[in-house]
Amino acid sequence: MPRRDDAREFLADTDLFFFYLRGGKLEEQAARVIQEAAAGRIVLKTSSEVYDDAITALRSDGYPLSMTFEFVSDMRSIPHVASAMTGQMAADAISMYMKSGGRGRLSYFDSFHIAAAKNLGLSFLTSDRYILRNASKLGIRASDLSAWPLRVVEEDDTARGGPA
Repeated sequence: MPRRDDAREFLADTDLFFFYLRGGKLEEQAARVIQEAAAGRIVLKTSSEVYDDAITALRSDGYPLSMTFEFVSDMRSIPHVASAMTGQMAADAISMYMKSGGRGRLSYFDSFHIAAAKNLGLSFLTSDRYILRNASKLGIRASDLSAWPLRVVEEDDTARGGPA
């Protein structure tokens, strides 16, 4: 994957992979993000938890192991770099989930992705409305996949109403 020195870096949510590989309401935006990464204009990073997140989602939806294996194999073809989950990130994730997790709020897996984004100092690229509205409270910057090419929610944007 070519990389320009001025390429912007993002931590990608699992939804980027699902929209790109399975389609859905944001498949065009996901395709543009992947094109930008392939051209080296942006760098996509992930938490290593992204693979467990995808596998768990597919398996809980009843997908057989063969299709799950195929999906994870296809994920590997998308230009991204997985960052290992550290003990500190895991502790931060659990703490964050205890404060903000639950139905309609922060998901268990998203707490790990957010902890990684926070620890790595990266903007979290997601379509999750809860995260986009609460980026400041979560202590991160978030980029709205639905508004790609770019809508970064700064840590203090939520005081002004966050993303549209």
